[in-house]
Amino acid sequence: MTQAFTDQGSRSWQRHNCGNDGTILIGDAQSRAFMIDASRGGFKLRFEQVESAMAALSPLPRDINVVNNANSTFAASAIWAKDGLAGCRFYQHLSLDEVVSLMTGRFKIQLARINTPS
Repeated sequence: MTQAFTDQGSRSWQRHNCGNDGTILIGDAQSRAFMIDASRGGFKLRFEQVESAMAALSPLPRDINVVNNANSTFAASAIWAKDGLAGCRFYQHLSLDEVVSLMTGRFKIQLARINTPS
């Protein structure tokens, strides 16, 4: 999924199951999103409004920002999306405290702007 891998193919960070809910901002609208699991390297999301979330994350990979309750922002990238789920990787590995802050409070997903050539 979204964790780093060692040379043997095993994950470097343990996934922690959660299930807290947050929102994904899609244009001017919001939709509920649920964090299924998280680790220092990334997280998995499930979306309530599947079609609009899948369209918003296209094309992949899609840069996003994840904001926790303390308004700390973590840059990430949605690297896969299918059947209402998305796997995301953080650009910088988080501390365990930062992972806990995302897993235990409400979060907000903001889509980064797509730069198009002029």
